[in-house]
Amino acid sequence: MGVMQRLQQYNELVRGRQCVVLSAKPADDLSESIKRIPENTVILLSSRTTSPTVTPVTGKTSVGYLISDNIFLKEGQDIIGAADDGFEIVIALHPGFTERYMIGVGVSDDFQFGKARDNHIKHVTFRPTQANARNATYSAIYAQCYNRRLIIENNVFHLPTWAAVYFSCREALDASANNLRPGPSIHLAHNTFVGETLRALNNDVIPTEALFVSVPNIERQSKQIAIVENTFRGKVSEVAEFTIGAGSNADLFRNTIDINNTGRTRSEVHLNRQFRRGAFALLGLRNTSAEPPLFNFAGNHIQLTSTAININRHLAVTLACNQFRAVNLWNQINSYYSLKAIDPLSMADECKKLPGSNATTPMTPCHQIVNTWTAITHSTATPLSGLENFDGPIIFDAAVCPTLPMPTATHHIRVLNNTDEITTASEGTTVMTTALGFMATLTVLLNL
Repeated sequence: MGVMQRLQQYNELVRGRQCVVLSAKPADDLSESIKRIPENTVILLSSRTTSPTVTPVTGKTSVGYLISDNIFLKEGQDIIGAADDGFEIVIALHPGFTERYMIGVGVSDDFQFGKARDNHIKHVTFRPTQANARNATYSAIYAQCYNRRLIIENNVFHLPTWAAVYFSCREALDASANNLRPGPSIHLAHNTFVGETLRALNNDVIPTEALFVSVPNIERQSKQIAIVENTFRGKVSEVAEFTIGAGSNADLFRNTIDINNTGRTRSEVHLNRQFRRGAFALLGLRNTSAEPPLFNFAGNHIQLTSTAININRHLAVTLACNQFRAVNLWNQINSYYSLKAIDPLSMADECKKLPGSNATTPMTPCHQIVNTWTAITHSTATPLSGLENFDGPIIFDAAVCPTLPMPTATHHIRVLNNTDEITTASEGTTVMTTALGFMATLTVLLNL
């Protein structure tokens, strides 16, 4: 029944293609089975098994597919869990598994432009940790350089010691030069990432992060990195780290984050290296004359026990209809580099997709994109605390919307130390407002 449901659900995806249906046996090796399956094949993991296990947490019957080696997805291969009602498909490790990742896509030094058929990974629960204390697995999915889309949807990831999804490509590419060569795309949607205290080499550690994305040399790439409507919960040092190239962008829409950052990572325990605490780390460019990478944040609910966004170097952000609850919203690591804020009105359509957005009285686009900020654990931080050098529009106060003027001249902002007051001057007029207000086309001038 589960297989038939998936074939109907993904009718457009499977039409005209070969499908292989597998069943789970404890002695089998899923990685060996997939090695024998050709390119452009939909692989359906059924819940037929000789050894079902009831999972107390979910109440579902767990059907385990074990791997002794990592799985390398060929061009166009898809892995889709096809469980019957009341069952879940789990990919886990055979005893003695020693590889660094479970599923791999792409290679380190070649975009493989002739191979452009997408890969889908859907409806699977990943358990990359072993019962023994010597776990060498760093990631569930390890993506490198390729020229197609990697679509990861409706999965559950139990975090390993490093990152559940690790995406790293160091090759250089101008993605705008040829429409047939956009480079690697990664789309994560409707996944759940769960962080728990792990036992590694006789020490209790927390996962380092859920996502790691590093494509610093792919320039002018648009709409190819999307993190949409995922849930992150539990123990983890940091939710995600992003490094993208000049003129490129990444979309982070309507994700729910509720994490606890306390605990030590594996590198902190064994290498004495301090790791960041937070939700997102954004790494930009050292070249301040280049077009900065752009990170679009819309509709995210972010709650954590440290700093929401760590930023470093030259980059740009768009903030619309996000809810932040943390000790600090920002940490600007190097104030020599300016953070550029882009007009958030461009994200109004993404804000409309939030649950309940149509249940109240219709709002203006300005009201739709207002962000909210709540400081916790006795923090007195304002929405601008931690930002020392930035320019552009940010909205944290809906009260300004009815009287919000369209920017007709440059507004210069002077941030006063140890206070949340700012002074805005335009065309000879000076007014006082608060740091919660709207700053349209502004420039921050420190220490004037």
